[in-house]
Amino acid sequence: YGSAANQLNGPSGFALVQAADGSVVAYLVVDYNNHRVQRCAPAEGGACTAVAGGHGSGSAANQLNNPTGVELVQAADGSVVAYLVVDWSNHRVQRCAPAEGGACTTVAGGHGWGSAANQFNQPRGVALEQAADGSIVAYLVADNQNHRVQRCAPAEGDACTTVAGGNGDGSAANQLSYPGGVALEQAAD
Repeated sequence: YGSAANQLNGPSGFALVQAADGSVVAYLVVDYNNHRVQRCAPAEGGACTAVAGGHGSGSAANQLNNPTGVELVQAADGSVVAYLVVDWSNHRVQRCAPAEGGACTTVAGGHGWGSAANQFNQPRGVALEQAADGSIVAYLVADNQNHRVQRCAPAEGDACTTVAGGNGDGSAANQLSYPGGVALEQAAD
């Protein structure tokens, strides 16, 4: 383990970047203790570059603090237009340009830790709800310490609504216990 370009320290999330034919173009690896997301070539021992964070722990636009998840934002043609990064210790979700070291913008949370509609308490995962034309409908965020899943509008700083849990830690039908991820089930045609 370490912090060099070919090393990781606490990988905590993963996503595939694929070509239109389904072949793997790159791997995205969330590097928790190095406060970055690495884009790695698919070849064994492939070189990696930081595409989000990598500038030490912090809350600036080019910094992350213990990221835990990543999701691709893709256009209708499948091209990657951004990465969504769950920034655990900053209690936010960042939208980051796909270029190396690209700046990020807060799209959900980022108002300190808490349980208000515009706050998270150590979010762990994110999923993207997109329309057929590629436009973003909402972000779904696993809000770990608040024991809920939040659905957030795509406009920066908008409040979120609870779509699962939010009634304390537990196993009842209306409760979750430290959700660590979220996924969307697509309707069958």
